[in-house]
Amino acid sequence: TAGGVETEAFSTGAAGRPDSTTLHGGTIGSTRVGPTFTSPGRKAGTSREVFETTTAPGISTTGCPPSHPPPPVCHGPLGEEKSPGEEWTANCYTCACTDANTVDCNLKECPSAPTCKTGERLVKFRDNDTCCEIGYCEPRTCLFNSIDYEIGASFNDPNNPCISYSCYDTGFVAVVQDCPKQTWCPEEDRVYDSKKCCYTCKTNCRSSPVNVTIKYNGCQKRIKMTRCLGECKKTVQYNYTLFKLTNSCLCCREDNYEFREVVLNCPDGSTIPYKYRHVTTCSCSDICQQSVTPPVS
Repeated sequence: TAGGVETEAFSTGAAGRPDSTTLHGGTIGSTRVGPTFTSPGRKAGTSREVFETTTAPGISTTGCPPSHPPPPVCHGPLGEEKSPGEEWTANCYTCACTDANTVDCNLKECPSAPTCKTGERLVKFRDNDTCCEIGYCEPRTCLFNSIDYEIGASFNDPNNPCISYSCYDTGFVAVVQDCPKQTWCPEEDRVYDSKKCCYTCKTNCRSSPVNVTIKYNGCQKRIKMTRCLGECKKTVQYNYTLFKLTNSCLCCREDNYEFREVVLNCPDGSTIPYKYRHVTTCSCSDICQQSVTPPVS
């Protein structure tokens, strides 16, 4: 009662703006009901009804007919008004303004990841536009020295020709090649396989380099010379003179040579020239036949 006038006050929430939001996972929007209402009252000492309308703070009218509040609305994430039935997406949620003038939000549904085939792998990444984790399939590979190899690929180790790799679903499998019955021989006498891993030693008649120190009259020099090395095929021949089978007497011997000159170093600091015979080619010669051949005069 104020000034002899009875009024009824109705509360609609703080500042006349009640909020009602249904959120599954977060707060996205709100619902507002109009702030004005009207209450009838009777003045003391009179039988006439007088209407007083209470509006928002600072606004008051007297004697006006009752006014109806505006239809309630929902509020979006930026405070914008939303009508019942409207839908929107915000912060990975799908929201709707219901007929009860409340905001109902649900976490946005994302598509399921694809099923990858054998030899493929699943790659996932988050899409900021849809808030979903997107997946796709790509061929599974093996990474070696910054190079991608497909499943089933094989290759040799560039640093070790005796090691090869194969790419499988589970990763790399290394295979080390075995070189059975391999004996040591100088590099120049080696014959390598196609992978440059295993080798065999030359056994045929050939010239082979060798380091030799020549000494003469107290002076010396270390040089590289060649020698005849290897095997010659043995054959069986019928000897018409002896009337029997005899083995061939083939031997790996020098076939051609040349004279070369080298300078020998002496202890007193002087040098002297020295000439030697350098073998250039070798071949299998029948030493038995040579032994019975008379020397050329």
